[in-house]
Order: sequence, then structure tokens, then C-alpha cells
Amino acid sequence: MQMYIKTRLTVFAFTLFASPMGFAQSNSGSNEILLQGGYVLSMDNDIGDLASGDVLIRDGQIIEVSASIEAPQAQIIDATGMVIMPGFVETHWHMWESSLRGMANDAAEYFYYSQVLAPHYTPEDFHAAVKYAALDAINAGITTVHNWAGVQTDFEIVQAEMRALVESGLRAKMGYLAVIREELTEEAELSRAINWINENGEQRLGLSLLLDGVQAEQMQTATELGRTLKLWPITDHSGGLGTPEVSGEEFIVTHGPGLTPEAIEIMVEKDIKVALSPLIDPMIGGGLPPVYALLAGGIPLENISFSVDVSAQTPVDPFASLRAMVNSARMQQVQANQVGVTAGTLIIPAPGTEWIFSYRDALLTGTYGGANVLGLADQTGSLTPGKRADVIMVNMNMINMLPLTDVDIPMQLVQHGLPANVDTVIIDGHIRKLNGELVDVDMQRVINEAAQSQAGIRSRAGE
Repeated sequence: MQMYIKTRLTVFAFTLFASPMGFAQSNSGSNEILLQGGYVLSMDNDIGDLASGDVLIRDGQIIEVSASIEAPQAQIIDATGMVIMPGFVETHWHMWESSLRGMANDAAEYFYYSQVLAPHYTPEDFHAAVKYAALDAINAGITTVHNWAGVQTDFEIVQAEMRALVESGLRAKMGYLAVIREELTEEAELSRAINWINENGEQRLGLSLLLDGVQAEQMQTATELGRTLKLWPITDHSGGLGTPEVSGEEFIVTHGPGLTPEAIEIMVEKDIKVALSPLIDPMIGGGLPPVYALLAGGIPLENISFSVDVSAQTPVDPFASLRAMVNSARMQQVQANQVGVTAGTLIIPAPGTEWIFSYRDALLTGTYGGANVLGLADQTGSLTPGKRADVIMVNMNMINMLPLTDVDIPMQLVQHGLPANVDTVIIDGHIRKLNGELVDVDMQRVINEAAQSQAGIRSRAGE
């Protein structure tokens, strides 16, 4: 017997779709979910796009993607008027600072408050901040994050952040500092975190090793320890460019503005990945994400990703991040080639210009690319049967979109998409957002806890 957990009226299904009825999730207990009748953007070259298709999920795994699937025992989510696609994958986020929203206007204030307030955090503050950020991510359609932790004076803090990630339902990499109190972190401490993850991580949490603060002469030792423990990523913010003899495929260059052609050559040679910060860097005056230079310099598309970086300063919005990347790449391509029609002070590219970074490319970096950067491409990043079911549904039947399937869907998603369009989020087969609302989350309580945490931290710091 099929149990429908959401239905929609359909009017002229090939073009126009009605609003959701908003029925709640069924309590049937089925281990199968069938996403039915949506535009499938699989990000898998063998599957491609389906103008109308189904995705079958069983026991947290993607089982089948095709034009029509029979699954009599499945719970059904009607995807009419929706784009079914992989969840977004974020690769560099200081989640512990999320509760400091509204305080840091620019980079100078950000570094000031980070330094002044960090000593006054309690483990409960770290937990509140990471939980707040994690739910912000899910609400926006991000299903995987890399928590680039910044303060780990004891294991209680590490555990508080890991617990918040697990409780949220996200898939995540938890960053562990390779240097704490000016001492290299020992294998026993990392193993302690790995053991906690094995017991409590629900197979959604992994560990990365953060090399920020490691001296050049210690990079080899720290990196080898991470590789011995099979951690990924293993990196500092610069992707190990200062010690290229040590760096490799597990390393990530963050941000990107200011990269030289010589640095990009090293990144190509060493297979170093990229975590751009397309919203933060322009906001602080640091520059645009150097998408054109990276691709023109030979960085593979699947090695490029987006990151939130600091959600205390910019929104958690994967659509805006990818939009900034596309727009930056176009500006940089035009400036590099100086070819087109002059209109006043503008150079307008000629008709038929082949952009080096397309809208579909942007979506790939936001999904499969992020998964590849985090070493998770075998688990997530595309709607490939056998991968874990990290899937989102984006509602096209809203004022900022048009629910048509014979238009440029990637363009609509990137240029017009908003977190508000994210109707449904499934992570590891569990429904975390449905009908535009987070499931089983007291959001007001989470917000209040984050606000109270900021107030407490500032009070103790005298700020």
C-alpha cells in the first residue's frame, strides 16, 4: 500500500503547477521513499536530466532514478513543479562563530571579535552555535558541511560540536586542530575523536585534520599522521602551498583571491582542491572568487567547491554563492579577453560567447565538486544509485521562478534560486525539511539559544 506524505494539485502538468497542499509526513514506517514526477537534475553524466522523473530511496540509499518507478510500499512525495537534485555540499565553514551575527561589519571587526570573544565561550556555546549553523544549512538545502573548527582547548569542546552536527542530521566533516596550545595534537587525541564518531556519528560524520598553525618543519609529521589515520581533508587555509612537497589531494586552498599562476600550477600538479568563499571575500573587500583563473589554469571543475566561511557575516545561501561564482567568472573572462561590443563604458560579449563556467558547471561545483573536495564523492554529490540519499527538492512554482521544464533549469536555479525555494531536504534517507519547514525542530528555541549564547559571551567578555 502506498502512503502519500504530500500531494499537489496539477494544472497543465507540462508547464504550470499548483501550490502544495502541505500534508504532513506519513507515519507509515516504510523504509522506502519515492520522489515522484519532478524535474530530475541528477549531476550524473550517465543518467542526465529527466524532464519528469522519479527517485527511489531505500534504507538511506538511492536505489533507482528513472522516468517512472513502481514502488508499492513506498511513501510518496509528489515532486510536481519541483527540481529533484543532490543536496549542496559546503567545504569550509567556521560554524562556531555563527551566533555572532550582527557584530562584525568587516574583516577587521571579525578578527577582533573572534580573538576577544573566543576565550569566553563555554562548551554549551559551541554546541549552540554549531547547531544553529547546521539547521541554517539544512534549511538552505545544504546537506553536507565541513566544520572548520577554530577553538579546541579540550575534548569537551570537540565533543560539543560533534554532538551538534549529529543532532542536526547533517552529513559533515569535523575539523580537528593539528596544533593545540602550540603543541602538535597526538594520535591518541585524534583516535579518541574517531572512536566517538564510530560510536555516535550515525555514519554521517567524519574527521578532518586542520594544519593551521603547524610550523613548516612539522608539516610532514602532522600530514603523515593524518594520512595514517585516513583523515580527509588534511589541510591548512593555504592548501599547503607553503610546503608543496608535503601537500596533495587531501589539501584545500580556501578563499582564492590573490592566487598566482605559479600557485595554480602547483595546485594542478598536486591535485590540490579549492574551497572558494564567494560571498565573504567580496564583502570584506578581499576580491572576487577567481573562477576564470582556476579553470584557465587547468584546475579540474570537480576540484572546485563553494564555502560559507563565516555565517556571522554573510547568509547561508548556496544559490547566492554559485551566482557570485558565475557572475565573477563572466566578468573575469570578458576582462581577460577584451572581446565584444563596446556599449558606452561596457564591453558586452558577442552573441554565442562560450562561457568557461556555465550554470550547470556552477551546480556541479555546488554538489559533486564539494563532495569530491571532501573525499565523499563515492557517497554523495549526485543522484547515482548506490550513493547515500542526500537529496533536495527545489520549488519552481514561486514568485521568483517559473515552473517550466522547457527552459534553462540550471540558469533559473543559480540566478533566481533562494533558500525559500528549498521545499524538501533528505539526508541519508531521513526527511529533514518538508513543505518548506524543518521537521521536528523547534526553530524558535534554536534561535533563542543562539541569541542568548551571544549575549552571555559578550557579557563575560565585557563587550
